[in-house]
Amino acid sequence: MKTNSFKIIWSLLALAICGLVLLAERKGIAGGEKQDIQSVKTEMEETTVYSGAVDAGKDCLLIMDSAVETSVVFEESMSYILESLSVGYDVVDLEKETLPELGPYQTVVLAVSDLSHLKEDIVKISDWVKNGGRLMNTDTYEPNSYFQILSGKMGISEGGNGFTTVSKIHVEDGFMIGGGRDFDFGESTGYAIVVQLDDECKVLVDSADSGVPLLWEREYGEGRFVVMNMGETGKINRGFLTAAYSLLQDAFAYPVINASAYYIDDFPAPVPDGQNEYITKDYQTSIKDFYMNIWLPTVLEWEEKYGIVHTGMIVETYSDRVKGPFEEQAESEKFELYGNLLLNNGGELGLHGYNHMPLCMEGFNYLGLYDGYRLWPDEDEMKASLEELLRFSQELFPYEKFSVYVPPSNILSEEGRKMIADYFPDITTISSVYLPSAGGCEYIQEFGVGEDGLIDTPRIVSGCIIDSYMELAAFSELNFHYVQSHFLHQDDALDAERGADLGWEELSRRFEDYLGWIGDSAPDIRNVTGSQMGQAVEQYDKLSVKQSYGDRELHIELGGFSKEAYLMLRLNQGRIGTIDGGEYEHIEGNLYLIHALQDEVTITW
Repeated sequence: MKTNSFKIIWSLLALAICGLVLLAERKGIAGGEKQDIQSVKTEMEETTVYSGAVDAGKDCLLIMDSAVETSVVFEESMSYILESLSVGYDVVDLEKETLPELGPYQTVVLAVSDLSHLKEDIVKISDWVKNGGRLMNTDTYEPNSYFQILSGKMGISEGGNGFTTVSKIHVEDGFMIGGGRDFDFGESTGYAIVVQLDDECKVLVDSADSGVPLLWEREYGEGRFVVMNMGETGKINRGFLTAAYSLLQDAFAYPVINASAYYIDDFPAPVPDGQNEYITKDYQTSIKDFYMNIWLPTVLEWEEKYGIVHTGMIVETYSDRVKGPFEEQAESEKFELYGNLLLNNGGELGLHGYNHMPLCMEGFNYLGLYDGYRLWPDEDEMKASLEELLRFSQELFPYEKFSVYVPPSNILSEEGRKMIADYFPDITTISSVYLPSAGGCEYIQEFGVGEDGLIDTPRIVSGCIIDSYMELAAFSELNFHYVQSHFLHQDDALDAERGADLGWEELSRRFEDYLGWIGDSAPDIRNVTGSQMGQAVEQYDKLSVKQSYGDRELHIELGGFSKEAYLMLRLNQGRIGTIDGGEYEHIEGNLYLIHALQDEVTITW
């Protein structure tokens, strides 16, 4: 066997003792002996009252051209980021409008890469920067005569006439959370202008392949240029655009979630009988014994070593029934044992499904990807199945709230969501996925609160093998929302498509690499359960921020405030001297996590 025999023996003994104790205490728990964790959850369930919003004003101008498709894409992306950062802004569309006076604005963001669309206004922008304005772009500039007007002022000493591809990037140590290393774009390849910079530029991201600078800042007169030489769209670019915008002002604070959650989908769930070729090869044991004696001890070791907690998502049965009656799962002892092991470690349980049929009614298109999935005939049957799952779960775990729902296979129809919102008031949070897949039908979410009041807390990465795209996404989200969210399945070790042929020892080692990176990059991030993630996202979603500047001083007014809030501060000049109305943790370089304890915070440096 590839795992240490003594480790397995001790794990067996520990789990056996836990099982006996939990089964012996079943009557006591059901009779009213609440676990300590319930006091924490009770506090979380108290009604939260938020203060009124504050008006941040409109200090930013976003310039785009609706006649150019890429400009529209970057304008939409940057608009979402600015709103998330609580930055007030105006948008000017060069196809329909002329450039307004720049005097009222502190920052300008260009969502146009071809500066010829600005015509003679390029000179107006250049003079505005020289006189104290702060300018950044969102997409790689197109090299032409208009670009040359600005190129020297933004620090380009040579080149600027052609493009190169970028497959790997290097992020300077201290600039972004989790940086100081290379990242791979994977199958996605970006592009950049080939340039050399003068000595007054500060390069923060460059190409690991060629050394071409990809993100830099340069002072010009009384103002500042921040240059994005990366032509990348999509969610993985949000962290870079956030970091770039935060360089414009001498100090800039923005709201963050500050939470890290780990989910186990299909756990507890029925465990298949029999053998699996990968488990047999490495451990010569059954699937049930592998889960009990090898897989679960490893998961509990992760919790102990890295200080994380798991939220397990319950599946009652793997039947394909979509019409009642929905029969109760007869074998519940393993559900209770596995569930209580998570709960006793500070974890939580949520709802995944009565079975693994997504809440989608007839007419929903699975795009030919899920031939084994059946569609529900109507809302009543979907509702009845979820009611049975809730009854079953509450009987086993009477003090669990079951406020988190994860869609099977991360698929959920609008009708399914509406049914949850209409009939299951205790379900407050839906956790599907953050990243879209090519040609998939997953339910893609953003972090926030929907119009129906349900909180969206998508999972960003999954499995034990974190590929380069997921790694970039995780890195980006640490620097955008300061959030981490991951899920795995207990049957990852059985499925070749999820790396089972590597063996569980190698899979767990690779996942520990990810856990170690998160722990090193964000050691003080809050490790939370699924419902606590929902609470953190709601708190973040309500928050609005107004910033004003004095002499080496930043004053922050918070709207939508309740008890506490978190912000990320980039201090581009000096170090924090004093803080009033909150406390802070130094995160990385010139980044600080601000814990606001009042609705007004003042920071000096």
